[in-house]
Amino acid sequence: MKVYIHLALAYLKKQRGRTIALVLGVALAVMLVFGTNVIFESQSRNQLANIYKMYGTYQGIFTNLNKDLTEKIKNDKDASKSAVAANLGNLVTDNGISMILNSTDKDYIEMSGYTLIKGHLPNKQGEIMLESQALKKMGLKEKLGETINFKIKREYKDENGLNQIYMENKSFKLVGILDKPKQYYEGYYSLRGFTYFKEGENNVLPDNLITYEEIVKLKSNANLSGKLNQIRERYNIGRQDYEVNSQLIAALNDFSAQSTNAFTYQFNILIVITAILLIYNMFNISLIDMIKQIGMMRAIGSSKKQVRLIIGFQSLFILIIGLVLGLLMGIAFSYFGIKLYSFVSTNIDVSESSVYISMKNVWNAVKVGALTVIVSSIIPIWISGMISPIEAMRKSDRSGGKQRNRGYHKFIKKISGITGEMAYKNVWRNKWRTIIIVVSVAMAGYLFINDIAFLNNRDAVYNTTPYVLNMQDYDFKLLFGPNIDLYFTGYTNDDVKAISQIEGVKKVGTKVSMEGFLESDVNDLENDFKKYNGISNTNKNVETMIEVKGYDDDQLQGFKKYIDKGDMSSLNNSSDKYPNAVVYNYYYDILNNHKLEGIRKDLNVGDIITIRIPVIRNGKIAYEEKNIRVGALLKQEWIAKGDSTRGARMEIILPQKYLMTISGKSTYDQISVQSEAGKDTYVYDSINKILKDKPFTDVESKLSYIEKSQKGFTGVLKSDMVIVALILLIAGMNVYNTLKTNLLIRTNEFATLRAIGMTAKQLKSMIIKESIIYGVLSSIIAALIGSYNVYSFYSLVNRQYKAGFNISERLQFKFPVIPILLYSAIVIVICILSSYVSAKKVEKLNIVEGLNITE
Repeated sequence: MKVYIHLALAYLKKQRGRTIALVLGVALAVMLVFGTNVIFESQSRNQLANIYKMYGTYQGIFTNLNKDLTEKIKNDKDASKSAVAANLGNLVTDNGISMILNSTDKDYIEMSGYTLIKGHLPNKQGEIMLESQALKKMGLKEKLGETINFKIKREYKDENGLNQIYMENKSFKLVGILDKPKQYYEGYYSLRGFTYFKEGENNVLPDNLITYEEIVKLKSNANLSGKLNQIRERYNIGRQDYEVNSQLIAALNDFSAQSTNAFTYQFNILIVITAILLIYNMFNISLIDMIKQIGMMRAIGSSKKQVRLIIGFQSLFILIIGLVLGLLMGIAFSYFGIKLYSFVSTNIDVSESSVYISMKNVWNAVKVGALTVIVSSIIPIWISGMISPIEAMRKSDRSGGKQRNRGYHKFIKKISGITGEMAYKNVWRNKWRTIIIVVSVAMAGYLFINDIAFLNNRDAVYNTTPYVLNMQDYDFKLLFGPNIDLYFTGYTNDDVKAISQIEGVKKVGTKVSMEGFLESDVNDLENDFKKYNGISNTNKNVETMIEVKGYDDDQLQGFKKYIDKGDMSSLNNSSDKYPNAVVYNYYYDILNNHKLEGIRKDLNVGDIITIRIPVIRNGKIAYEEKNIRVGALLKQEWIAKGDSTRGARMEIILPQKYLMTISGKSTYDQISVQSEAGKDTYVYDSINKILKDKPFTDVESKLSYIEKSQKGFTGVLKSDMVIVALILLIAGMNVYNTLKTNLLIRTNEFATLRAIGMTAKQLKSMIIKESIIYGVLSSIIAALIGSYNVYSFYSLVNRQYKAGFNISERLQFKFPVIPILLYSAIVIVICILSSYVSAKKVEKLNIVEGLNITE
């Protein structure tokens, strides 16, 4: 046994360059698999820890429940833990800041991720606990014992099932202050307050207005959204009364996926296959180099098993060294890559995550390394035992038969000379080895071509995202965040005037919107819509939530292209007591089939529908009934291209002046701004100066959406190019070692060619042309696969938009000529460099010595 170990080591030492290539092939495969898995696990752990602190541990919330339903959900087969709080409406300040008011429940507060930083929980009527951020936005100091005045606003259904609004002034004593991590308040968030509540006592709301909400944590983290939706359906809870903790679910899904992440899985497969091709080719080349020694060993009595042991021990040594080196490189790669890559699906910054190395990832890397070596060496090991002594003494790298001179050989000779024809024939002397080299070089091609094709078409992609399309021809939208009651604040005419006067502003548009209700006979609603919203057929008349909005005339003219039936001009042509309206009669089913579905059955232009909208009079808000005529219906594509609610509910557009008159609103909810070319930054900064004293203002920018998309793609592009570089490095080693070995085993042939008159320059030219052929063939395969991949991606996006939003041809496929030419150039340069380095020995070839070498 020791003899064969020594022989294996001797062969590895003799072919030091080839051994280094084998070890690097294994090490790079292990490094990438181990490194990416470590990065992903480290980032997902860090993300999950931050999400727990920011968004709590609950996974879903159900609202507007009665006590019986809270008990059913608590005892549901899928629920592990739940907490219940009374929904006591909203607290509204004089300047419009609004926050949710709940009853105090310790479990509810803890599961929601709040930390008590001052004071205590409310324990009697009139006491309240608020977030530190709420006090900051209200301009108050964190001083316990202060009395704070609010309006209590509660929307509810009366005994007839009609939606009503309760409003009352109420004073509270601040007894506790809550807080969350700073990062939580940098994103989208809702403020909450907690007060004392006990059934039967004189609470902040009359008992008949009180409902409950329940937050739930499930027993299993598998299929969280699906199981929460099943609970909703089991108890007939409407879509508007259910929400998932989307950030936590995304983080839990990331943590559960880890090494099965599509990104890491795809690239691990690419790098492993490339490494297998390299190692397989190197072992085959080694076998050719060792074949006469194997023949002599067989002639002096060595068994097949003993011969196979030599190759087997070589594989084992390569594996051990490659694993150790790969794990060390993987650790270094993970420290570097954790800042470069982002494998998480939330907006949490994980670039500073601590590196976490688990035994699971070490073991996975070992399995990948072992699999790579075993798969690539098993055939050469088996073949080595099948070689007979006589066959081994006659074996050479020449092809088994004479190649025929075909018609295209003359064409090749004509354009590239005799050396080109010889190079082409030499490439196909060993077809299997050529295929391995070509495939290994082409492996990175589809990824490179796909990314560069997307980069070249980025403007079309970025400008057709729903966020950018919703901006229409405006560059900025001035909105308000979720913690604002727009009946008590908004953008004034003075704001509109000030913004219009900013240098560089071309056009300003205004919008008024409010949530209202559509009155319907239950039989007039689509069945899927009723099921989706938990509407029972036992109720004859029902109210469903709608969005009612009014735009200035200029914006309305821009919406004409979205009219399916009717006429946009009908808005201003109401001839009788019923005002005309434009209606979007679809909702997007985000829970089940992810498609647009209808709301009202057989809704046509000319139909009279009844809506109820909130009207403010003397500081009080109440719903009032209005009849309107359907003047036009919007196309389905409005959801993605128009200023839509993204399919959350039916939308009704009324003349802006009419809507403001009947609702009592004197301010706008949204201002749209179009700027002159090159003035975006100045206009943006000026807008923010004007709005600095308005709480919870939000300025959406078309440019920021595009830059955000670009930033995301740039990160992906950097990550992909690292993978492409690693794959090309392995493939380049494959080309280099193959060409170098060909020179060694064809020394006699080259000496013969020199003897009959071929110059060293011609030999070198032939070798370089061989490498160019490898590059060209690899580029052709990469071009075919890459082009198909780009076409498939564009087709998939177009099918999804067609199925979901009825939008045709969002992306138009263009053959990726430039990416293919770029990749071809890179590959051919790599192949030429490999051949140039390998061919240096030809210049020093001694003809006499070369003729004395037997292949």
